[in-house]
Amino acid sequence: MARPGALYPQVDPGAAGLMDRRVLRCAAHLPVARARALAAGAGAPALVVGPRSVVLPEDLDRAAGWGLDRLAVGHLAWDGLAVVGPSASEVAVRRLLLHGAPVVVVAQGLTVVGIIRAASAEWAQPGLSIAHRLEHSDGPAREASVWLLRHAGKVGEALGVAVWAVGGFVRDVLLERPALDLDLVVEGDGPAFARRLAEEIHGRTVVHGAFGTASVEGGVTAGGNPLPRIDVASARRERYRAPGALPSVAPAALGEDLARRDFSVNALAMALGPAVFGRLVDPLGAARDLDRRRLRVLHPLSFVEDPTRIFRAARYSARLALRLDAGTRRAMALALSAGVYPALSGQRLLAELELIVAEPGGWRALALLLEWGAFRLWDPGFRTSSRSMRRLTEVWRLCEWKGAPGILPPLIDAALVGLLLDQPPTVARRCVARLAITGARAERLLGAPALARRLARVLDASYRQASVVAHALRSAHPEALVAAWCAGGARARGRMRWFLTRGHAVRPLMTASDVIAAGVPRGPQVGRCLEALRDLRLDGRIKTLPQEQRVVERCRPDQKGGAT
Repeated sequence: MARPGALYPQVDPGAAGLMDRRVLRCAAHLPVARARALAAGAGAPALVVGPRSVVLPEDLDRAAGWGLDRLAVGHLAWDGLAVVGPSASEVAVRRLLLHGAPVVVVAQGLTVVGIIRAASAEWAQPGLSIAHRLEHSDGPAREASVWLLRHAGKVGEALGVAVWAVGGFVRDVLLERPALDLDLVVEGDGPAFARRLAEEIHGRTVVHGAFGTASVEGGVTAGGNPLPRIDVASARRERYRAPGALPSVAPAALGEDLARRDFSVNALAMALGPAVFGRLVDPLGAARDLDRRRLRVLHPLSFVEDPTRIFRAARYSARLALRLDAGTRRAMALALSAGVYPALSGQRLLAELELIVAEPGGWRALALLLEWGAFRLWDPGFRTSSRSMRRLTEVWRLCEWKGAPGILPPLIDAALVGLLLDQPPTVARRCVARLAITGARAERLLGAPALARRLARVLDASYRQASVVAHALRSAHPEALVAAWCAGGARARGRMRWFLTRGHAVRPLMTASDVIAAGVPRGPQVGRCLEALRDLRLDGRIKTLPQEQRVVERCRPDQKGGAT
């Protein structure tokens, strides 16, 4: 029996006492099917394919389930893992695991003698709180968010469920950035919690039953101040039946919910319960990755599982100035070489592009995607060159330059023109079809290069009246204007700049009513008369209202001749 106040020696099992010795060595080129059979036969928790590289059974199972039996097992390896000796202390091992290491390798010299997995032990998370970062932040928007989060914690306590703020909101608090999203996770019935929260804050609820999610918007604080929209989800695990497919979901604990996410920097949670408000939950080392400005996927098959994560990687890299770590780059290379992903819809690919161009750093994200070769997801024949980068930069400068609104196409279509302009026509056609773009929009995107070449020749000519330039640009569709900007020379761009800033706005002083009152009959002749006035003004041949009136007199039916 222990005596009160007595001192007892603390036993440190060390790495040797914590490790699992049933590791199995295999060659990195071994096919997944063979490696999986070996691991199952030996009951091994990992296959060792290098001094600091192991393959985990769940990754073998995942690859086999997707028909990747012939893939070399080395592609699934966790590389660059932390290595300790058998005599390393439990504290040293604990520190590595709490910093997000999925596996710690125990080696005797160059020989791996065991592994320690984060999932094999219940490591107590430190009770770090970030509440002070919320309470001391400035601005009414953050104050409303804090009020809402505290109220959500109280609602969860009343319902007997734990509630956390998760993902980007927590990440942005750590980075001391304005939070763009407010997402909550409930260990329980998320939609039921959302409905109760909406009642409390006088908001509206929209429920998405398939994924156990809901949105609450339109709420107000006790003082009547508007609250931001909040998205609520039930904590869940996900299973992908095929690479690129939408996942099937099932209820799970918070730890599994965080482990299913795309990147470590989004696998964060903050407790909202009144007694623990602000406590940080960081089981995968997100805070350490943020300190190192590192973007890291959570397993080697992450991009194969959901290739749209490649586009999100570019978004986060551009927005947060994060760099892909070596393991993430290998995972991306694997996904881009794995196939065409028939289960991945074109609508999802297009939606990711729309999210990218909507961000301030969207063009930088597109440049990263070009650099990574990510557009092979649209078509394996997509090729990136230095010219592709220049085209993208040219389109970005055109869209960033504040010209005439409504003349250029939406940002996403301008980006598509820049990305597809130098691709072979067959590749461009397959890319547009892969993105599920059809009809007139597809025709404009695919026809832009040919129209742009003709337009550029008109604009690059040594002498052109302003009215001729304006007519050529007015008659071209917006996508062709973007392509012409890329295809034309300095003279063509100068003329386009003139048109977008001034030329498009030139109008006659007389209106259609004035022209009719001057004796021109209603109908097409009124339009032709106004066009003639506009062209004369563009060319500097008339400048005053009396001059316009004299031109209109010659347009009347009782006058011979016409406007000159």
